[in-house]
Amino acid sequence: MRAFSPLRVLPLIAFATLAGCAGADGPSPLTLPAVDVAPESSPLQSVAALAVAPQPVGSPTEVYTRVARGILTCWFGANGPLKPAYIYHAEADPPSKGGGSVIAIHSRDKQVADPRSIRAWRLAIVPVSGGAKLEIENRKLPEEFAKRLEGDVRRWAAADEGCGEGPVTAGWGSEADLAPAKKSQVQNVGR
Repeated sequence: MRAFSPLRVLPLIAFATLAGCAGADGPSPLTLPAVDVAPESSPLQSVAALAVAPQPVGSPTEVYTRVARGILTCWFGANGPLKPAYIYHAEADPPSKGGGSVIAIHSRDKQVADPRSIRAWRLAIVPVSGGAKLEIENRKLPEEFAKRLEGDVRRWAAADEGCGEGPVTAGWGSEADLAPAKKSQVQNVGR
């Protein structure tokens, strides 16, 4: 899923504004076609949500330090919901090179030499004038967990602490983790 960029909406807003100023002597020659957009997927709602989201505080290196600590503690800790099936991987530039970083969460694949198979989630902490910007992309994490992880990341980037509200492990019981292994064991026994 591609990250939403508010910059893509700006040309449409400018065009709509200019179309409204075309004249009062009848219909404007510059009209936009009517488009049905579901309220939950409205680009304007996404822009509003980004404006309300907490903004990163501090240098890119400080943001990376807080976010990495939070992910490793809350999501990959001893009882972390992502620990059994995913691998945490990060790369960070030193502050002298801007301090940009990328945190990736990969699906664990025990069948290949490098267990970091498919990238499931990605966070880029990009240096901008006066601070940092977050770019978050979910590819394969279940949507419920991706939303909660993004909320935690945005809080940590804004210098908040803690693992969020409620247990992160809801829905990640040991039975769900073992079900595929039991099924393959049963199939192998029958051969």
